[in-house]
Amino acid sequence: MLEFGTENTEINQYSNLAPFVISIEDNPDNQLCVVIALPKPINSKPNYADIRSNDILSNAVQVVANEKQIYEIRFETYIIYQCRNESYTSYDPDEVIIGKYLVVYKKSPLLEYYDKVTIDIDYDNEKRNRRHYGIISENHIIDVISNTPPIITKLNSDLPRYVPGRDTPLPNCFILS
Repeated sequence: MLEFGTENTEINQYSNLAPFVISIEDNPDNQLCVVIALPKPINSKPNYADIRSNDILSNAVQVVANEKQIYEIRFETYIIYQCRNESYTSYDPDEVIIGKYLVVYKKSPLLEYYDKVTIDIDYDNEKRNRRHYGIISENHIIDVISNTPPIITKLNSDLPRYVPGRDTPLPNCFILS
């Protein structure tokens, strides 16, 4: 089972491939639901009409979202969350991170920002339980500060290639090997 702050060997069964974010939903009661699909490499090599593309991508592996490995990550409450395009995310050597892909930050710029922009009167020792969780995926970095850990549930493994509510197929990408 997947868990924040661990190596998540279930995700890592295909080496260093990150999961895909399928959907993000924030409801009026401040609950956040993120649905992810684990990665799955495809062995077939596409044949492009452009010879240069074939040459450039000859060592690439196509990676798709595995429709049989879909998980819901639900935060019953959150204080702050943000979603970043992973292509524009910079590395911060001062961050202290535990885990892989589903991570817990012990130190981060978002935690420092949190202290500046929130009124945090700790009446019931919730601050002791406050954590910065991160979901690091192929195309997104999702950060969540919450007092309670998320609930991770594996969804029906017989989902169709098209997920209800989506009019596009599950995502895929190429990873150069």
